[in-house]
Amino acid sequence: MRLLLTSLVVALLALGAGTAAADPGLVIGDGAPLAPGTSLPAQMGCEEPATTPAAGPGVTGTAWERDPEGHQPWAVSSTVTIAADAAPGPVKVTATCGEQRLETTITVADTGAGTTWRVLGAAALLLVIVAVMVLLRRRRARA
Repeated sequence: MRLLLTSLVVALLALGAGTAAADPGLVIGDGAPLAPGTSLPAQMGCEEPATTPAAGPGVTGTAWERDPEGHQPWAVSSTVTIAADAAPGPVKVTATCGEQRLETTITVADTGAGTTWRVLGAAALLLVIVAVMVLLRRRRARA
């Protein structure tokens, strides 16, 4: 019985053994929203020699590189940059490994820069209105 059980375990382990193929995948960041102007590392599982850099609306990537020492030959790395004027919200980023197209979604953070300028513009307009009202009252008082 032990011999049969041992043979069965060895057979199952032998079936599961072998060369593990790379599971292509595109990973950029950790899922947290990214501020415009940010550069961060990207990784892709790819054994194919032909690749295209990661790209999307407002997102550019450098050419994929393999580890120069030959570690993890199935992995390539790159740097992805979010444009300073990238629109906030989800952005679909794509790259290719050989003929396979890989994609992931990153989120560009809303930094509120547009809100700041709107508030400053409104404050300046309010200041001009108040100044005109003060000047008009002074003219009426003199007359």
